[in-house]
Amino acid sequence: MNKPLRFICVDDDVFALTLAEKLIQGFNEYTETIIFSSAREASKFIMEEYDLMKNKISTVLLTDLHMPETDGFALLEDIEKIDNAIMRQLHVFVVSAAASSGEIEKVLSHNCVKGFYSKPLSIEKIEQIIKRIQYPD
Repeated sequence: MNKPLRFICVDDDVFALTLAEKLIQGFNEYTETIIFSSAREASKFIMEEYDLMKNKISTVLLTDLHMPETDGFALLEDIEKIDNAIMRQLHVFVVSAAASSGEIEKVLSHNCVKGFYSKPLSIEKIEQIIKRIQYPD
């Protein structure tokens, strides 16, 4: 993979964010990582940054579900309101340690979500995510 790829990681757990950032940065030289501890801040960034004129970079969004204030479900709902042309730039995956089977089903019912992974994140999971966006089903 030689194309630039951006990862946006959203989690209220500092350890999980640090791990994600280290794994992604070690993947290859073409990846950029932006981290948020708040789903509200991530949503604001996405709404401002991703418009048809400014940003054409392919982006993987990794979000936790259970966060204070604004949770991952609210973030998914915000993302689904984005213009379809912009949505094609975002590849959304949920990474959670404590999701029930009902929550996983609800997550996967969102059109913007490409997959669900259990924590902790690993290099193997990052590789699976990248393969899924390079070779969609």
